[in-house]
Amino acid sequence: MLKRITFLVIVIVLAKPTYDFGLTLYEDAKQYLNENNINIEDATTEVISSVSNTAKDTLIYTAATVKNAELPSTVKTVEELADAFYYYFSNWETDFEITYVGSTTDIENLIESAVDLAADRDHYILGHLSNRKIEYEYGRFDAKIKVHQTYLTNAAQEQIVDEKVASILATASPESMSDFEKVKFVNDYIVKNAVYSEDSTASPHSACAVVAEGKGVCQGYALLALKMLQGLGIETKYVVGEVYTGGHAWNLVKVDGEWYHLDTTWNDPTPDRKNVVRYEYFLMNDTKMKKDHTWIQSDYPRANSKKYAFMAQIDHAYEEDGMIYYSNVNDDNILYRMNIKTGESSRLTDSRAQFIVGFGDWIYFSNYSKGAYLSKIRTDGSDETVLYKEKVENLFVEDGYLYFSTDDGLKKLEL
Repeated sequence: MLKRITFLVIVIVLAKPTYDFGLTLYEDAKQYLNENNINIEDATTEVISSVSNTAKDTLIYTAATVKNAELPSTVKTVEELADAFYYYFSNWETDFEITYVGSTTDIENLIESAVDLAADRDHYILGHLSNRKIEYEYGRFDAKIKVHQTYLTNAAQEQIVDEKVASILATASPESMSDFEKVKFVNDYIVKNAVYSEDSTASPHSACAVVAEGKGVCQGYALLALKMLQGLGIETKYVVGEVYTGGHAWNLVKVDGEWYHLDTTWNDPTPDRKNVVRYEYFLMNDTKMKKDHTWIQSDYPRANSKKYAFMAQIDHAYEEDGMIYYSNVNDDNILYRMNIKTGESSRLTDSRAQFIVGFGDWIYFSNYSKGAYLSKIRTDGSDETVLYKEKVENLFVEDGYLYFSTDDGLKKLEL
């Protein structure tokens, strides 16, 4: 007797909202530079790590050797059957066979239960499972189960993920970081180093595409966040639900004993704004998340705390010495500063700011109260000055220079 079961995993895609910015005048900029003797250099042809298109080496993946752990020749219970499935899933095996000895009266449900138990052991594996075909031949007290399982990744890609995640986490100091700081570290890294895109060599739904190529969709963002957060010792879950565009994925994280939602995808602006991190979907509770996300709430722990609700006001953030300098989305994008430990915040100036960076005692930003001109202000809020009367964006600091984009290309200013 032969039966066949086929399971499908739905691939999740998200389209995100866009952002608009203002205009400026070119001739005024030239006149201003002449009058104030500011040396702005052209940097369009420079190869800059922070603003290159993160051109990645072409990734060619081959099958990796399966671990040499032994499996019993036969399994006798649903738990042992789940053990066998988990073994093959965790080794990213595509074709395998399991011999079951026991009553086959309810063999179909037995296999489905074992698969569910195996997948639920590790949400990282669960999120990478794709199409599955199961065929089985059985008598009254035994069954031969043949499985063809596909994944959104493979063993070789996962070796790349492990190596890259280990390298990234090595730059942190988890022993001295709070749970909050660990989650922020992961959110910031993914947002700054990934672009929402389906144009990747690896599956854009995989963690590998996001960490190795800097491209991916919500599923890849959430799976990479899961991997990184677990590496930092943060209890994390992979959440599948829906938003207005359809299927969507994000995370639940436990911070100081409380569960919160974290959506790294929706914290990453589109079109991509280099080095710009949002926190609108950072450590949210169920009430806030339900405004534009839906999920089967009984499948996940409840998130009730409002402790970090203040983070949602932050955009274009720059962090230094325990302070965050940011564009306040709740106050017309005015430049604010916040004590990251206490959550206390105040206006730094009355100017509207975006693309905020810092160097020494100075904060640099695109001043949208003055034509999006390049401006600077001290960290204490004094000495605000316009440096360049032309629209600027995508500010970043590297090797003692402030780089920024203009309609005339990339420019730089020695600091």
